[in-house]
Amino acid sequence: MLNTRELLRQVGSLPLDARLEDIKELADVVWYQGYFPTKTDLELLRPRLSREGFQRLLCVLELLSQYPVCPREGARHLQELTLYFHRLLLGGGGPLGQGRYSPSKRWQINDQTSALRKALLPIQTRTYADSTGKRHGLSA
Repeated sequence: MLNTRELLRQVGSLPLDARLEDIKELADVVWYQGYFPTKTDLELLRPRLSREGFQRLLCVLELLSQYPVCPREGARHLQELTLYFHRLLLGGGGPLGQGRYSPSKRWQINDQTSALRKALLPIQTRTYADSTGKRHGLSA
């Protein structure tokens, strides 16, 4: 397993459909191990990624925060963090709206998220989440 900062860099380095295993690993770390990157973590990564790569990483973090399996406090943290960087990089971009929206369009990247959503499906179910033995967003 990569260290978390390197994993974050890997996730942003190539189009989403080329990094599905890395993104699944990041989802596991966020959802079940309680790791949430800090503003400092992301500021240190920013110069190591292209602008599109950094926006891709933020898109993934925002997407992970939307799943019910993401612990509530962590989801809030990720949404505040991605909102901060969205305003910094793209201006505007108020809080996330309710319902379906396209994270890749919001982050102005060309990557499609359908393969990513499909890859995350098996590891975000209650059965899988409970099998980890860790607290998660679906915990009672």
